[in-house]
Amino acid sequence: MIKNNIRPRASSERLDKLAVLENQTKLDWIMRNSQMKELKSDIKMIPKDSLSLNICVPEHEGVATIWADNWFGQKKISQFRGLLIYDNQFCLVLNDCFIEKKKYQSSHFRAYFLKLINPNGQLVLIFSHPMSLKQWNTCIKKYCKRNNFNKKFKVVELICQNFYVIQHKKQKSLFASQVINLTSIQNYDQAELLDNYLKILRNSSISNYIQTIGVFEDKQMLFIVCKYFKGNSLDLFYNQSKKSYFNQQQIATICVSILVALRSLADEELFHGKVSFENIICYQDKKTEFGTYLVNSQYKFYDENTLFKYKHLTPNYLIAPEIHRGACPSSSTDIYQLGVILGLITFFNYTQPFKMNYFQSQAENLMNLIIEQENLITKQKFSQEYPQLFSISQLDLIKKMIQPHHNLRISINDALKHVWLINNKEKKIQKLMVKQMALPSLRTIIEIKDSECDLKKTTNNFSEENIPHIQQVQDPNSLFMLLKQKKKISSETFVDSNDEDENVLNDKIEKLNQQNNLVPSFNDHCFMYPSKFL
Repeated sequence: MIKNNIRPRASSERLDKLAVLENQTKLDWIMRNSQMKELKSDIKMIPKDSLSLNICVPEHEGVATIWADNWFGQKKISQFRGLLIYDNQFCLVLNDCFIEKKKYQSSHFRAYFLKLINPNGQLVLIFSHPMSLKQWNTCIKKYCKRNNFNKKFKVVELICQNFYVIQHKKQKSLFASQVINLTSIQNYDQAELLDNYLKILRNSSISNYIQTIGVFEDKQMLFIVCKYFKGNSLDLFYNQSKKSYFNQQQIATICVSILVALRSLADEELFHGKVSFENIICYQDKKTEFGTYLVNSQYKFYDENTLFKYKHLTPNYLIAPEIHRGACPSSSTDIYQLGVILGLITFFNYTQPFKMNYFQSQAENLMNLIIEQENLITKQKFSQEYPQLFSISQLDLIKKMIQPHHNLRISINDALKHVWLINNKEKKIQKLMVKQMALPSLRTIIEIKDSECDLKKTTNNFSEENIPHIQQVQDPNSLFMLLKQKKKISSETFVDSNDEDENVLNDKIEKLNQQNNLVPSFNDHCFMYPSKFL
């Protein structure tokens, strides 16, 4: 369902004024300059009409000069979520693109260029005014990839598996970054999971995910830069905390935070796919004493073949019963997984290690444990064996979450209204995502790559102006195809001459990993059974 949105007035007025300035300036001299040949656009785009998008009010719109084989002149451009819409006819998925900005200046002429590059070509937006470049770069770059991480940041220390504290070299401000080793992406399914994960992270309506600032790709490493935090995954907390437990309010807050994340995914017609101990990060930051992030989504479209892989690569204790009967992962299976996690926390004590053997054996007996403890509590005989079991209403919520029949399982909204969570969640919970304009379903954006209208039916709209020309091409995934083609895109984007020489980044990360027995890899979080710390 496409939701309407309204552009902020300041942004709208600024772009309108810049569009007037662009209309008043002629850039024909570019065609006569032999140095400008590389600025021709040749990218293949998706016909907008084939996507059934009903975009009433774009987030940003304006004009840019485009130079193609059979065309040089101004075209209307607009940006809507992760899409760049060209001439109101074609769409470009920004997640697939590297972004690069340049300028040309001589004694007589000057121009500013924003290049969007993917495996199918490049689109070059040409502007006559520097503010036009700045405005469009600002609204587009958050959806694109950059490749100058070494120039801007240095790695400081390890936070937890695959997450590091990084520092901006010039501003000295601290950030966090999830680091993914792209050499671990060995097939299309893994690449699709990662690509969808990046789309979810960039979506402002998804709550309680890491707050992504930018995505960088350098030397087969992917850096997802986000706001600074310090924390640990749930499995590491219990393995390293030396018999420290969460209190009732903290456990309820973790549960509420994950439910809010799952609800925001469900609102976008998405799901997580693997709500596990290693994918739940409890953190502290400068503003909040306690909070929770959900990371490493496994959202994709599953068929019989990929469902078999999902069952093979997911720990058995996290597989909802309907998955074994042929159902695909969904919001309901996410609830089941969260219920299992909550149950394993509730019935954990330090008589055994907090790792896979405990998870598997305890999960199989979870419903019996709940019924047994309910009977004891009813008789006012509280067990001292489980220090994180606080009330019968806690058991009631777990039981409703892990119902074997999905039709009887509690929904996300009903779980959020459950009496145990209402009474025990911490009063001050940070709203991790600032409320933004209403936007269309993110699933619409993700479906672009998987629909019949995707790059299998892409249009090179620069070959013949306004004449659709459908070409059959291989359906690529940006990360996977770039990796397989070993296509190296050089970029001068955002490079400052005062930056330090490039760090030996891989050596730094490897050193931190050796100290903590870690290897940065998307594969570790999404396809491993236990954490490497276990």
